[in-house]
Amino acid sequence: MGAYLWVKLFDVLASNDVLERKLSRKLIHTSCGPFFVLLWPLFSASPSAKYFAAAVPVLQGIRLMAIGVGAIENEDAIRAVSREGDRTELLRGPLYYTAVLVVCTAVFWRGSPSGIAALSLMCGGDGLADIVGRRLGKGNPLPFNADKSYAGSAAMFLGGFGLSLALCAFFHALGYMSVDPGSAAGRLALIAAACTAIEALPAGSFLDDNISVPVVAVVLGGVLFQ
Repeated sequence: MGAYLWVKLFDVLASNDVLERKLSRKLIHTSCGPFFVLLWPLFSASPSAKYFAAAVPVLQGIRLMAIGVGAIENEDAIRAVSREGDRTELLRGPLYYTAVLVVCTAVFWRGSPSGIAALSLMCGGDGLADIVGRRLGKGNPLPFNADKSYAGSAAMFLGGFGLSLALCAFFHALGYMSVDPGSAAGRLALIAAACTAIEALPAGSFLDDNISVPVVAVVLGGVLFQ
C-alpha cells in the first residue's frame, strides 16, 4: 500500500505539472528502492519472509507491464515514469528496476552488503547522477562521453556510496548484518567507484544502467565480501 501511494504521489504531481516529468521519474527512481528497503525490518525472521517482501515489487512490476502493454489505462503513471510519454517505455527501465528489487530482496535480503550496494548504486547513485548532472553538469562533460559530466559522476559515487554505507549501518545496528560499516566502508567505496565508471561509459543505447550497475555491484560485492 505504501509503495503504491508513494508512486501515486509522483504520478499526481507530474500530471498536474507540479514536477517536471524527467525530475518526477528520477525522484521515483531515487526514492522508491530505499523507501522499500527501510521497511524490510517490519517483516519477520521467518526464512519465507523475504518472499513475502519480494511480492511488493512483483506486484508493482505486474502493474507496470499491464500499463505498458495497454491492458490498463493510466496516463498519470506514464507521464510520471516515462521519458517521452510512451507507455512501452515502462517495459524497459522501470520494469528492470522492479526486477532488480525483486532479485535483491528474494536472493540477498537483509544480511548481504552486496545486495544493499546493488540497490543503493541503482537508486541513490544512478538516480542522483541524472538529477545533478542535468543541473550542474553543463560545462564539465567527461572526456570520453559528452552526455555525462563530472558533476553527475560525483553525485553517482557519493550518493551510491553514502546510501549503501547508511543502509549497511542500519541493518548492522538491527543485528541483521554481520559486517560493520567501518570495515565495509572501503569495499563499498570500491564498488561505488566501479559502478560509477560503468554508468559513465557511452553504452546507454544498448545497455541499461538499471541492469549494468546492480550486476557489477553484485559481482564485485560477491568477491569483496565473501
